[in-house]
Amino acid sequence: MADLQSDADKIRMKRLAKLGGQPTANGEPSAPPRPASSSPIPSTPQPEDSQPAQQAETPKTSDLPKANPFAQLGVKADSKAPPRINIKPKPTLSQNGDGSTDVLPRSQQGSRDSIEIWEDRTLNTIFRLSLDPSTTRDAHGHRVYYLPSVRSDLEDEGVPVRLSISVLDQAILEAASNLQEEEPLDYLLGCWKRVSRMFRGMRSNDPRFGILKEARRLCFSYCIFAVTMPDMFGQEPSPVNPLAERLLVDSEHDRGICHDFLSEAVSRFNEDESVKEALVGAMEQLSRELSKLSMNDDYKPYILAMRNFVRYQPLLLALTQSSMFLPPDVPAQHIETSTLLGPFFCLSPMQGEVALNYFSSPKTRDKAYIANSQKALRMTLQTHQDELFDIANCFIKTKDSREKILNWFALTVNANHKRRAMQVDPKTVSSDGFMVNVTVILDRLCEPFMDATFSKIDRIDVEYLRRNPRVLIEDETKISTDQHASDHFYANKVGGTTNFITEIFFLTVAAHHYGTEAANTKLSQLQRDVKWMEKQLEKFEVERHKFAQNPAQLAMFEAHLKKLKDQLEKGHCTILAIQGVLLDELSQARSMQFMRYVIVWLLRLVSPGLNFPRQPLQLPLVEEQPEVFKCLPEYFLEDIVDNFKFITRNIPQIITSTQCDELMMICITFLRSSEYIKNPYLKSGLVTILFHGVWPIYGRAKGVLGDLLYASDFATKHLLHALMKFYIECESTGTHTQFFDKFNIRYEIFQVIRCIWPNPIYRENLGTEARLNLDFFVRFVNLLLNDVTFVLDESFTAFKQIHDLAKELHSPPESLDANARQEKEEALSAAQSKAKGYMQLTNETVAMLKLFTEALEDSFTMPEIVQRLADMLDYNLDALVGPKSSNLKVENGEEYGWRPKQMLAEIVDVYLNLKDKTAFHRAVARDGRSYKPSNFTKAMTIMQRYALKSPEQLQEWEKLGNLIQAAKEADEQEEQDYGDIPDELCDPLMATLMEDPVILPRSRVTLDRSTLRSHLLSDPNDPFNRTPLKIEDVIPDVEMKARIEAFKAEKRGKKIGETSAAVEGEPMDTSA
Repeated sequence: MADLQSDADKIRMKRLAKLGGQPTANGEPSAPPRPASSSPIPSTPQPEDSQPAQQAETPKTSDLPKANPFAQLGVKADSKAPPRINIKPKPTLSQNGDGSTDVLPRSQQGSRDSIEIWEDRTLNTIFRLSLDPSTTRDAHGHRVYYLPSVRSDLEDEGVPVRLSISVLDQAILEAASNLQEEEPLDYLLGCWKRVSRMFRGMRSNDPRFGILKEARRLCFSYCIFAVTMPDMFGQEPSPVNPLAERLLVDSEHDRGICHDFLSEAVSRFNEDESVKEALVGAMEQLSRELSKLSMNDDYKPYILAMRNFVRYQPLLLALTQSSMFLPPDVPAQHIETSTLLGPFFCLSPMQGEVALNYFSSPKTRDKAYIANSQKALRMTLQTHQDELFDIANCFIKTKDSREKILNWFALTVNANHKRRAMQVDPKTVSSDGFMVNVTVILDRLCEPFMDATFSKIDRIDVEYLRRNPRVLIEDETKISTDQHASDHFYANKVGGTTNFITEIFFLTVAAHHYGTEAANTKLSQLQRDVKWMEKQLEKFEVERHKFAQNPAQLAMFEAHLKKLKDQLEKGHCTILAIQGVLLDELSQARSMQFMRYVIVWLLRLVSPGLNFPRQPLQLPLVEEQPEVFKCLPEYFLEDIVDNFKFITRNIPQIITSTQCDELMMICITFLRSSEYIKNPYLKSGLVTILFHGVWPIYGRAKGVLGDLLYASDFATKHLLHALMKFYIECESTGTHTQFFDKFNIRYEIFQVIRCIWPNPIYRENLGTEARLNLDFFVRFVNLLLNDVTFVLDESFTAFKQIHDLAKELHSPPESLDANARQEKEEALSAAQSKAKGYMQLTNETVAMLKLFTEALEDSFTMPEIVQRLADMLDYNLDALVGPKSSNLKVENGEEYGWRPKQMLAEIVDVYLNLKDKTAFHRAVARDGRSYKPSNFTKAMTIMQRYALKSPEQLQEWEKLGNLIQAAKEADEQEEQDYGDIPDELCDPLMATLMEDPVILPRSRVTLDRSTLRSHLLSDPNDPFNRTPLKIEDVIPDVEMKARIEAFKAEKRGKKIGETSAAVEGEPMDTSA
């Protein structure tokens, strides 16, 4: 027993040392004198209405406690005597949520309770204590705790047995140390709720105010002791912070942490460091717990706890000082679990297990179910992101914490550069859900300065990246310069400070690159992977019969099959979840608003001296590119391209008219001045945006950009040249897939031109290009003809393969075994896929050729173009109506876009567009490979049979055939007249008589100018020594031209002489 008493004394001494009280000689704390009273203490606290009426005595100063053992905790005892109690009307008793009643002092009754009696009754009610062993429940049925030691001490001292502030610390310690059904902290938090409710209802000039104030202070102190010194109450230290669990409880619940508690804690920070440590430790514990949860779990209390925390500036600053807020050298994959804010931003429906919960068995669900699930997913995520923004904004609004949160955002982007690598290991980077949340929150933090008039855009400092920036760009590809030049540029640092707008702007651009746009890229990759897995699954299931006779192997087969199906289901669910997140119109609208700001900022950079957008943009851009633009990370433009490609393709209806203006301008600007961008895929992305922008959607026949491109002054002035320029440039993209890439790009260009072509201004612009920029126009037409020739030839070859293979498979020979048949079926499938792809481009290319020849017949009959055009037309006409046309007959041709009658009609239209041009007649006639008069007759028959052309057009076709036939005869006669042409007068490449001979400057070879032009369209080198050559460098061969003209004159004179002699020698007809 003595040992137990010794332990109790030790604990008591430890408590007193913490509280600052001084023990007496016998080891007990010095107790101040207690006010005497003749009123007995009721055994059970009674409601005020049932208390006997007594006249309260006005307390004197000496009646209050003279010393306070808790004074060193920061609240000093009141030195002034309390004022007299004011008599007021009787208040209504306040019923609390837990069933207890706030026992307020009655302002008017027959006789008033004394302060001492009120103090005893109130403290008993608040702390649910009793000094009477027979009282075990209060008036509301709550258990009360009997305090034998306190009663004994009071009796030994000969003072009334009642509770007062002077013995409250001993009473709390005794009660909290002997709890059986709850922990000391839970008990004390309940007491805190009750004392705080009463304290809020008490005026500061009330004489009872000081009592409640001291009771409240003591209660809070013991709450902290229960957290930091549990052995004080006979408890073992907890391995986790006990406040963490209570922060998750509803603040109105007795076990919860309320706002009054946090407010009191904040006020104690300067006096007791352990208060701050306890609370910060609790939030760190919650962060660690949350890192193990997902949206499938009960995560809401954790978010609410953090939101409550950051409402208090001292608590918020304390969080930023935590070692967990920004730990050093944390790898990218651990940011979302090891940093304080990481687990809060990590929560997302894009997590695999959450996606499975939203989209279970996705292949069996209909579209309505999927759409509703995605809608529910977006609503959940929007709510969560609103809460994240509320948390982040609190850090931003507080100056002392702003730098820390910006550093944390910078860590998230700087550590995740690998997210944009070609092959990404998800175990080495942060998750998509985490990065998308970061991006969305940064977008929202930018909203205050992104006004419609761009009034604050000049606050974005272009020199930020040269001033020790938070955003690291060393390993990023630059827009238009190499790494060496970029390093040299950024090595020259500039002085000054960076404002918040600049910091958040550059952080947000980087976050888009590594966050939303990286998730978009992953979505595309995941879709390809799932498609591949589905094919593998099909092949795998076919193999089941091989294991049917072996149960063990069959079991292994089924297990592997189930694993593959589970992976496939998870892949489908993840795709649907990512789509659900990325198709959130609200977040994408915010993203577009930010991208609009980036667009305007970039256009201001490339037009120095121009106050864009207040002043109109001038094209082409200046030849010398601004150095600051050249050295920008390429993702500044890539973010814009990827963002708007996704939106214009998937949710174009959310784009506003004002956003369309800037979007149209940046696309045209960097296609018109394409030398400003070295990455051809970025430029092709600008074309893709225009292509998606003119695609019809509900309510807009020309898409979201069509009307603007059709009628805007900026577009009508620059768009056509920009498209033609990139049509030429995309011939070579510098990659191994460039041959096929160019066809995709040109298909999109054709769609944009088709949309704007009805505007006559664009046709006039094309004519202007042909007159004023001849070489540019000839290169464009040459590539157009190359494409028509290639895609038609490839399409016809594929149809012939389809025709032959289908015929063979329909009536297979007896020697065709199963393996050979499978090979032919695979070859047929490949030919069908090839035909479908090429026919789509074929139809568009021929349609463009028809439009252009209709508008510019003179330009298409220039010597450099007309012969190639005629050869291409004759070849395709022969394929459509010639002897081998039956090889192109395939079943279900519409599936491939193969409409031979329509193709014939459009080829004929091109012929008719040039029907009045003698040069065209001669070029067709000179086509010795494909021109056949019979093809014109056969085409006439087909068009009549199927009414493909009007009678007037058929007459024109017949007339054209006759003109070409006449030109053929005249050409043959001329060739016969010239006889053997001397080799020196013939073109060395074409072996024809030269018309405009020129001398090549280095090889000194003479050839015809039109031949050279045609050669330079595909090869910019001298054909004889491979040195670089331009058409401007050639030298007209005046002497050779004179010899050619003399040769022609000689042959013509000889022919005339022969004709005259024949006429003169012919006998006169006298038969009449």
